[in-house]
Amino acid sequence: MMKLPRRAVGVTLLIAVAELAGCASSPPVAKFAHRQSDAVLRSADTSEIRVAAASGVVMADFEKARVIDRIKAQIAAKEALNPASAAASDYQVDVTITRYEKGSAFARAMLAGLGQIHMDGNVTLYSMPAHTVVEDFSVQKTFAWGGIYGGTTTIEDIEQSFAEGIANALTGQGDKSAAAGQKVSSK
Repeated sequence: MMKLPRRAVGVTLLIAVAELAGCASSPPVAKFAHRQSDAVLRSADTSEIRVAAASGVVMADFEKARVIDRIKAQIAAKEALNPASAAASDYQVDVTITRYEKGSAFARAMLAGLGQIHMDGNVTLYSMPAHTVVEDFSVQKTFAWGGIYGGTTTIEDIEQSFAEGIANALTGQGDKSAAAGQKVSSK
C-alpha cells in the first residue's frame, strides 16, 4: 500500500473542507410571485425590516431580532453596489418565516441527510407611505451535510445565507433568476 505524505493529506482535507463550506454559506435564489422590473434598493433608500413567524413556527424573539440584523447588514452591503438614484425611496420589508428548524447537530454529524436545518420564508417589499406591493417572493434554505462539517454548522450559519438571499433579491445583486429559469413576472 502506498503511503501519502502528511502534507498531501492535510492539503486534501483543507480543500475538501473549503469545498463543503460553500453549501451552508451559499445564498438561496428567490422565487418571485410578483416583481416590478425597476425595483432595486439603493444606498439612499430607507427600509424598515419586519420578521414574523408563521402560525405553527417556533421562533424566539431574539432569533427574529438576529435575523432582522442579518438582513439589514446584507442589504446595506449590497445597496452600496447599486448606482445612486435621483430621489431616495422608503420601503417596508415584511419577512414571514414559514419554516425554522434547527435540526440535530449530532444526527448531521453521524450521517448526511439526517438532522437537516431548514429556513423558509415569504418576503413582501412595500413602497411607503402608500404601502403598495412592489415585490413578493419566497426564499428556501436547507442544509443537510454530514460529518464534522454538518455537526458544526448551526442555524445561525444558515440565517446568514438566508439573509443574503433576501438581500440579493431586494437589491438585484443576485439577479440571476431569469437566467436560472426562475419565474419572474412584472405586473
